[in-house]
Amino acid sequence: MSDDDTKKQHSIYGSAGMAAAGMIRTVKSRAESAGEKIEDLEAEFIDSADLSGKLSDLVIGIGETETCSQESHSAPEEVPLPVFQGHRAAVIGHTGRGNFGHGLDLIFRRLDGVRLVAIVDGNAEALQESHARSGAERAYSDYREMLEREKPDIVSVAPRWTDQHYDMVKAALEAGAHVCCERPLCRTLKEADELLTLAAGKNLKIAVVHQMRCDPHVELFHQQRQELIGDLIEMKVFGMMDHRAGGEDLLVLGTHLFDLVRWFAGEASYCTAQMTGEGRPVIAEDAHFSAKEDLGPLLGDSIHAEFAMDSGVHVSYVTDRRLHLLHGPWGIEFIGSRGKARLFAGMPPTLSLLMEGDPASPDREDRWERWPVKDEPYHEPVDKLTGTEASNRLLVNDWLAAIDEDREPKSSAQRSMKSLEMVHGVWQAGATMRRAYFPLTNRLHPLSEESM
Repeated sequence: MSDDDTKKQHSIYGSAGMAAAGMIRTVKSRAESAGEKIEDLEAEFIDSADLSGKLSDLVIGIGETETCSQESHSAPEEVPLPVFQGHRAAVIGHTGRGNFGHGLDLIFRRLDGVRLVAIVDGNAEALQESHARSGAERAYSDYREMLEREKPDIVSVAPRWTDQHYDMVKAALEAGAHVCCERPLCRTLKEADELLTLAAGKNLKIAVVHQMRCDPHVELFHQQRQELIGDLIEMKVFGMMDHRAGGEDLLVLGTHLFDLVRWFAGEASYCTAQMTGEGRPVIAEDAHFSAKEDLGPLLGDSIHAEFAMDSGVHVSYVTDRRLHLLHGPWGIEFIGSRGKARLFAGMPPTLSLLMEGDPASPDREDRWERWPVKDEPYHEPVDKLTGTEASNRLLVNDWLAAIDEDREPKSSAQRSMKSLEMVHGVWQAGATMRRAYFPLTNRLHPLSEESM
């Protein structure tokens, strides 16, 4: 091939093709302005060694690009997916038998470092709906099968009813999982003692859903109570006193309140109680059961109890439907040497301080003010959650931190057992009409046949 032929091949690719594509704008501009023929321009620029070199580089580059493009279409190497390093979670509930408690099927939703691998609904007919609501990866109707297959690290035992709590929590612990359980933890102190022993032997953490223990305002009041109300002298504890007034109110909501009583006033020494049913004194043989929930035996529709605490703080408790309107929302009144505070036990709770007038004046006016005084919202959202979901998230965050830090959760099973013991102490004292001393010797249910 002659040099002229070589020049011609290069010039066709180099100028005509590139100029047509707009890649050599100066050449195109000169051609249009001077009216010269493309062939003449090609010859002019091909004489330049510099352009020839650039064109050669361009041709080589295009070839390399085509080669890379062909290689990119070949099958890519398989890259293994990263192993999940967080907690594998599961939820156990039973529609129609306590359901999923106070939103305990949703406590892992959008929670960093946690993956909900399974949900269990003991009611197979409701499983599909429960599965869809939870967003879990898989669904089961048998919690033992789920524990064996999924091997979760953390488990929510969710039913409100207490009839299955012991078996569910025990199975989860035996499978090596930490547990968050709806309250009350168990039906008897014996069951609670066994679960505590099992968890301690495996170094597993049990949290029970007493959310107020983790509320930031309650924690702040606990820290500042001395400067706000002085020495704590007395705590007046009020049940909700709705249609559940009496034994059911004592068990379902009393465990929340007695958990706080122990936090502020220490251990109980003994208690006394007066209980009536339909206006007459009742004993253990008069025990009844909830009309709506399987919670075990209950006693009384009116209960007035008093506790002597080792700290010297006097604690009283009342649940009586006749007082519902007078006492307002369930909660605790703290009476100190210099002032009073009131805890309204909502989810989340609210605190108020009593701004008293002149105690010597018969016309004095007392006024309650919310504490701490701050702009709205009173409770900031937690991970964009509000209400009960926010309270649950605070508790779960502390439970997970306790697992990581190898400490007891703020709302631990040990503290839950102690609050249940105070409930059983009230029943024991009321049914026998004698003082019940703590810790209780009888670890069975005080209203069961075995205890009579």
